[in-house]
Amino acid sequence: MSGAFPTSPGFQALQFSSNNPSLINQSISGRRQVRQIGSQYFSFTVVMPPMQYDNAMDVFAFLTKQKGSYETFTIQYPTDNRGAGKSETDILVNGAHSASDGTIDLDGFAVSTSGVLKAGDFIKFANHSKVYMVQADCDSDVTGATTVLLEPNLVTTLADNEAVTVNKPSFTVYLQTPDILFNTDAQGFYTIQFDVREVIT
Repeated sequence: MSGAFPTSPGFQALQFSSNNPSLINQSISGRRQVRQIGSQYFSFTVVMPPMQYDNAMDVFAFLTKQKGSYETFTIQYPTDNRGAGKSETDILVNGAHSASDGTIDLDGFAVSTSGVLKAGDFIKFANHSKVYMVQADCDSDVTGATTVLLEPNLVTTLADNEAVTVNKPSFTVYLQTPDILFNTDAQGFYTIQFDVREVIT
């Protein structure tokens, strides 16, 4: 692990992708067979805003420190989740869960609240490097508990009372290309763009 990507300046643009590697065989008759051949992962392209020299060199130095794709680092998702519970900081896993579980019980939300998490929100568990996406809106009950449908299913087990980040989780990633470039314009501003892929450990 080689540090956390700076949160300032923020991204100008983010091209985000969910990847589900699969193998498809299709016969002459048109019948299709599909197999999943790898774990789901997220990848994205980060475009930094025009920066002055000092900020650009801080970013450039951090990226070159990664030694191409050799090192891993964390990068915080820049956009708030949509759920009403996104400001909650004491959300916990409710009960132990096995690897491959797709529905996870959580508690600690404000009681009897609609949409504490919404489809498309990203969450992360304290003992996972993987970030998960919520697949359907969730409401909390009279105890502040809810059940979340995740994509993908858990890649490893969860213990009871594991802490959960429910807004702007940090992805563990590596650079997908060995070369890092910056450009300058006529006004002396620098721009940097790079591609990363999620690491699953």
